[in-house]
Amino acid sequence: MLPPLRVWIATPLGKDGRGGIDRLNDSIVQSIAAQPELNVGVTRLVTRGQKGLFAAQFIFAYSLVRLAISARLGRVDLLHIHLALRGSSYRKSVVGAVARFLGVPYIVHLHGFDFGDFWSNANRFAASGIDRLFLHSARIIVMGQYWADVITERLPGVAGKIDLLPNATPAASLPQIPGMDQRVRSTFLGELGARKGSFDLVRAFGRLAQRRDWTATMAGDGEIDETRKAVRRLHIADRVNVPGWLDLSARDELLRATDILVLPSTAENLPMVIVEAFARGIAVISTPVGAIPAVIDHERNGLLVPVGDIEKLAEALERLIADAPLRLRLGAAAQRDHASRYEFGQYIKHLVAIWRSVVAVN
Repeated sequence: MLPPLRVWIATPLGKDGRGGIDRLNDSIVQSIAAQPELNVGVTRLVTRGQKGLFAAQFIFAYSLVRLAISARLGRVDLLHIHLALRGSSYRKSVVGAVARFLGVPYIVHLHGFDFGDFWSNANRFAASGIDRLFLHSARIIVMGQYWADVITERLPGVAGKIDLLPNATPAASLPQIPGMDQRVRSTFLGELGARKGSFDLVRAFGRLAQRRDWTATMAGDGEIDETRKAVRRLHIADRVNVPGWLDLSARDELLRATDILVLPSTAENLPMVIVEAFARGIAVISTPVGAIPAVIDHERNGLLVPVGDIEKLAEALERLIADAPLRLRLGAAAQRDHASRYEFGQYIKHLVAIWRSVVAVN
């Protein structure tokens, strides 16, 4: 029997929170709870909460007190810190400093779509806090070599403690829902706005207005009304649905009824939705930013188009709409890659191995 391991995970919103970090943590907690043989206990440390900015400062203060009391009582073996941009980096720098004071080893898990630029342009106080967070960490988890390079360019001394661990999801438990009217169904899932390329996507759909063999759904939070207006201006509202934010159940149902996932982002880390699409055998169109090129092999398991190139995006969409064998071939290759590289059971084994390696030397 493995010795017990008590891991606290610093997460922004908590259980069922919106966003990729909380979805990932929900999956981690559920998967570990279902595997008692791992002998790992996981506790969420919510650092921002879901009750607005005013309440967030009290939730953050409470999280520090809670961590301090539990550490003093010997109930924390390891802290896993999820790090993103702006407020997340400020909060997590403080969490890291508290962990160091308490003698609790911690891992930093990097998220954030444009972390390198943010870090470089942060004020001296904030940047030095992030530097210390990385320098004093036991290990650093990144989702691709791109992000390892971002960190080591600034802090070359941490290269030996960086682990590459791409996002993962469980294998799809339900089959895809076939279309009823022969129209190809494209889906966008994410924060609607310029950063995710949703307005570029609307314009690309506009270039396909003369075709009648497709429909699309653009779901998520962000600039919902602006997206709906853009769809109406191009007279494609009869084929492009903008439902707003979807809960987890509705989101899963939408992916089950998707033939093409489109995410033409201008900046990313490794979006969970791409890995979720891979699990379902969905053909993916995206852009070569962040860790995405390490996952999407152009023409083999998906298509990559240049950032902001609406014509190329429209061409890629039209190509997959018209060519069912290509669409199915890309989706099948993506699903095989998911089984071998991005399946959640393997992810948990790697993650727990990292955790135990840290505790073993501390």
